[in-house]
Amino acid sequence: MAQEKYILVKHYCKVSKIEDTFLNRLHEFGLITFKEQQNDIYIDEQDISEIERMFRLHHDLGINFEGLDAIKEMLTRIQQLEEELNYLQKKLRLYE
Repeated sequence: MAQEKYILVKHYCKVSKIEDTFLNRLHEFGLITFKEQQNDIYIDEQDISEIERMFRLHHDLGINFEGLDAIKEMLTRIQQLEEELNYLQKKLRLYE
């Protein structure tokens, strides 16, 4: 089982130059999760690429948080459909 790694939000914001208010809004919309420990807030290391993608969409293209939520839902659904398609293609090959 993979070990979870967390990054302090303050540190991440300082290094990435992404404001903590942006991360708070992502959290409010349920797009990322926070882990709170000893009055410090952490983000999962696996959320970093998602945060950066959403920041680019928001900052470069002007997509609001509702739009980011919709985009994330669509991307998740596309991934599920691709997995289902791959499964069905493998199953179909058994009958060929």
